[in-house]
Amino acid sequence: MIDLKALVQHKIESINELAQTLLRAFNLVNFQNVTDVLNFRRHQVGDFLYTKQTKWVVTTEQTPLSLNDSLYLKAIGDVFVEDFNDGDLSQTEYVQLANNYCMVASSRNRLVFDANVVYEFSNSTSFDIYVESGGWYCSSTCTLKWKSAPKSGYAIKILGRFKYGHHYASLVNNSNYRPLEGFNIGSYNNMLAGIGLCIGHSESLRSMNGAVVTSKFSLERVSVFDFDDVVTFYPGVWACELRQVNTMGGSWQTPSYFNGIDFGESIKLTNCFIADNHRRVVDNELGKVNFNTGEFIIYGSSFNNMRVVVNGDAAVKMNCPHFENPQSTAKNKRFLEVVGSHAYCVLDKPQIVIRDTPIYSNLFYCKAGSSQNRHPYTGGLVLICPSFNAAPKYRPDLAALQDDDVEYESDGYLELVGGGGRVYLEGGAHINSLFYTNSPIPIARNLVGRSLQNSLFSAFGSDGVPKHWVLESDSVHYDIAPIQGTLEISSINNVLSLSQSLDCSHGQLCMCSWRSMISLVEDIEVDGMVNIIIDFYDARNALILSKHKEVNFSTKELLNINVWVGNCLFVIAPDGAKCLTIKLEYLSNSTQKTYLCKLSVSHLMCNIV
Repeated sequence: MIDLKALVQHKIESINELAQTLLRAFNLVNFQNVTDVLNFRRHQVGDFLYTKQTKWVVTTEQTPLSLNDSLYLKAIGDVFVEDFNDGDLSQTEYVQLANNYCMVASSRNRLVFDANVVYEFSNSTSFDIYVESGGWYCSSTCTLKWKSAPKSGYAIKILGRFKYGHHYASLVNNSNYRPLEGFNIGSYNNMLAGIGLCIGHSESLRSMNGAVVTSKFSLERVSVFDFDDVVTFYPGVWACELRQVNTMGGSWQTPSYFNGIDFGESIKLTNCFIADNHRRVVDNELGKVNFNTGEFIIYGSSFNNMRVVVNGDAAVKMNCPHFENPQSTAKNKRFLEVVGSHAYCVLDKPQIVIRDTPIYSNLFYCKAGSSQNRHPYTGGLVLICPSFNAAPKYRPDLAALQDDDVEYESDGYLELVGGGGRVYLEGGAHINSLFYTNSPIPIARNLVGRSLQNSLFSAFGSDGVPKHWVLESDSVHYDIAPIQGTLEISSINNVLSLSQSLDCSHGQLCMCSWRSMISLVEDIEVDGMVNIIIDFYDARNALILSKHKEVNFSTKELLNINVWVGNCLFVIAPDGAKCLTIKLEYLSNSTQKTYLCKLSVSHLMCNIV
C-alpha cells in the first residue's frame, strides 16, 4: 500500500514536483539528465531514479554526487556519459563529471559512451582511467579529439590505484579488467605533441618514484592517431594485453632498463595494426616502435611503413607478423632492427612484403658485436620459416652507387638482414616469385651455422689462404696476398680455386650470390671467368648433384681496368643431401707473360634456408 500521507508531507510547489512525487511512489522517477537529479531537492533514501539510460538509487553512502539532506546519488550498473549532458555543459565538462564519478575507489561502474559520437576536448583536459574501475566502453566506436596538445602531456592515461606493497595481491583479486574498449583517440594527419594513450604512471620513464602497479588488464578495439607518442608504457606495467589496438603516426615508447625497474613481464599485443610513421612535433623525427626493455609477445600484428627498434635488453617475440611498405616510394626503408646490447627478437613465420619500388637500404638489421662490445651475441635475431618476395628493385648492394645525397642504411650487400649481427634461421624459407624473377634475396650473410664464414676474406692464415677456406689442389700459378677483402693473384694462366663446406638437408634452399671486381694493375688485355660451384654430397660423401654459374669477363674495349662481375645461383638440396661445398673459381688467360690481377669478392654470400 502506498503511504500518500508520507509522500506529501513536504509542500509541493509545482506540477513537476507533483509528477515526480507520484512517480516515486511507483519507483519510476525519471529525469532528463544528472543535473536535473541534482537540482531536485526532495530525494529520500531508497528512491530509485532514472536518467535516460542510467539507473540510480538515493543512498546515505557517500559518492561524488551529493543530494539534499546528506544523501547521495549512486549508480546501479552501467553509467551512460550522455546522461550527464544537460545542454549547458560543454563536452569537456560533462565527460569529466561522468569520469570523476566512475573513477572513485568506491565505484566499479562502467562508463558507457554512445556509438558514432565525436567528442572534442580542450587542451586543459586529460582523463585518468583506473585499471580497477569499470573502465570506459563503447559497443562500436566513439571518437575522442583534442583541439590542441593536452597541457598535462597525455590525452588518456590507464593506471592502477595501488603502489607496490605486500598488500597489493589482496587488492587486485578481481583481475582481467577492461579499462578501455571501443575508442578512436586523436585525428589522423593532425599531429599533436604529447602522448595519446599513456599506460602506467611514475615520475618518469627512468624512475620508479611514484610508480603504481598497472597490470592484469586488456585494452581492446582502440585506435590512436597522430600524437608524437601514440602509445607510451611507464614503469610498473606488466601482465597486460593490447588487443586490436591500432596506431598511426607517432612513436611507441617504453622505459629503458635501470636498476630497480619493475616492468614488462608478459605484455601481449594481439592483432594490432601499427602504421605510417609521421614526423613528430617535438623533434621532427619519424615515429618508431621503441622496445627498450621488457618482454613483448606479439600475435598476428601488422607493421606497415613503421620501423621497429629492439633495443636495450628487450625481448620481442612475434608470431605471424606482417611487414610491408604499402604505397611508399621511399628508397631508404627499415622494417625492424635489433640494436640493443642484450636485445633479442624472434620472428616466427613472418610475412614480409617488399614492394617493387627502388629500395637501397636493408629492410632488417641486426647489430654486430665488436672487440669493445661483443653484444648482442647474447641475443640477436631469429627467423623461423620466413616468407618474403624477391623484388628485383630491392638492391641495398647498390646503395653506394646512388648519386642523390641520401645516406642509405645499407652495408652494401644484397641481403634481407644487414648489420653483420648474429642471425639464426629455423625451418625453410618461402620466397615468393623466386623462380619467376630469378633474383633471390639471401637472408643474411652470417646466418649462424648456415652461412659462409669469412666471406669477406677479412682473415688470413700464415700461408696466405683465407681462414675457413680450403685451397683446392687444382690451383696453379697463384700468389695470394693477404689483403683484407681482396685476393691478389699474379703470374700467367691463373687457376685459383677456394672451397668451404656447410651442412644441409633435403629440400633446403641454397642461395648464393656474389659481386666481384677484377682490377688490373697494368693496362693489358685479359680474358677470364669467375665461377661459383655448389656440390651436394650424401652421408657417404658421394657427390649427388652439382650446379654452377659462371661469368666471363674481358678487359678488351674497356676504357678502365676495373671489371664488375656478379650473379646468383640457387639450388634445392636433393634427396639424401647431408652437406654441400661452395667453390669459388677464378681462371684467366693472358698474352702477357706477367701481370697482376686483384680479385675482390667482397659480396660473396651463401645461405641455407
